[in-house]
Amino acid sequence: MSPLTGFIIVVIAITLQFTLYTIKRLQEPLEPNLFDTQKSPKMNNRKSYWKNAEITNGRLAMVGLLALVINYSFFGWIIPGFI
Repeated sequence: MSPLTGFIIVVIAITLQFTLYTIKRLQEPLEPNLFDTQKSPKMNNRKSYWKNAEITNGRLAMVGLLALVINYSFFGWIIPGFI
């Protein structure tokens, strides 16, 4: 096995682990403490919205990275016909 093949296998394994973790986290609720009465509801909604948006964005980026790695490993290019 060549060093490049070993490196690709390691990258795929790491990406797969991140993707499985992301899928697991997507199934959990994002903000478990919604009924916190000490803070004002408007501030809590704004902060939790952006926090949830950033978390979801990162998780979906990991899923997209896995799709790119799998597509490159199967077909040899990232976007068929272009790259």
